[in-house]
Amino acid sequence: MNRPSFFVSHILLVLLTLSISSCSINKMAVGGVSGLIYSSSGGLLAESNFEVFKNGIEGNLILIEGMLAQSPENLNLLSTLNKGYAGYAFAVNESRMYEEEWSELKSEQGRKQALLNYTRAMNFGFRYLKDKDIELSEILAHMNEPQWIHALLDKQLGTSKRDLEVVLFTAQSMSALINLQKDNMGLVSQLTAAKGMFDWVCSKDPSINYGTCDIFNGAYESGRPTMLGGNPAKGKEIFLKAIANHPHNWLIRTSYMQFYLIPQNDEAGFKEQMLALKVFQEDFEKYYIYSQDARVEAPWARETNLRFYQTLALKRYELMGRFQKQFF
Repeated sequence: MNRPSFFVSHILLVLLTLSISSCSINKMAVGGVSGLIYSSSGGLLAESNFEVFKNGIEGNLILIEGMLAQSPENLNLLSTLNKGYAGYAFAVNESRMYEEEWSELKSEQGRKQALLNYTRAMNFGFRYLKDKDIELSEILAHMNEPQWIHALLDKQLGTSKRDLEVVLFTAQSMSALINLQKDNMGLVSQLTAAKGMFDWVCSKDPSINYGTCDIFNGAYESGRPTMLGGNPAKGKEIFLKAIANHPHNWLIRTSYMQFYLIPQNDEAGFKEQMLALKVFQEDFEKYYIYSQDARVEAPWARETNLRFYQTLALKRYELMGRFQKQFF
């Protein structure tokens, strides 16, 4: 069974129960399996095939939304949908968006779908946070007061993996929505709110999701003009340090290329990273495609929780390789 579908059988069993049960029994059935669904969703990080992930996850998300309709305040389901839609938008929709953008296609389907799915992710995140007495309107009212945001999150949330991930993926979704709509200056002004939420998570667990904080902060510093407070040199430093600290998370390398090397017209640095990723791709294919040669265990292969980050990085590497002539 494909990894993105590994808990489908459990969900279908619950949905069958829901179709013949009363409302109270429905909630009990959903509550009984929601924890399993949340904990099992982490298994997606072990997926090594981009196409399997792309084609499998949407159906799972729709099924989970059906369960949520029976228990609208179930925090395990809300957090799973928050993470699921944010991950799908980042991995699948944004990859399509870059392909459309770099190939100069007139289609903007990738961008449109990214906007829709990031919005869903953010909405599910704030539904979760509302249960903790945290409202989007409150955060926006204090968006230029990061310490106030941190104090609110400290007061209302714990440091469980679930709480931290919801704030992380909600902030990621919010910042992505802002970045994809840069012509909306009112929206751009809200970036400080997303940054405040992100910084709170990273202060609690700097290594959460194997370098996600570094990717965000590196892109944040590199992506803004100096006159608007950006610091590309600092962004480069953050990326290089993250690559050293998380050598097997290849997504940090492709993010460094995308958010620093290409905008800074650093062709030599870009080619250096492309060479490194070429070696990773060759090793990855040798590991996962059967041949007469014995499989050789590599250090990167032992980190199974990084597998989808590696898979996505190779997808981005493939796209950048196809269009690199127009970057410089």
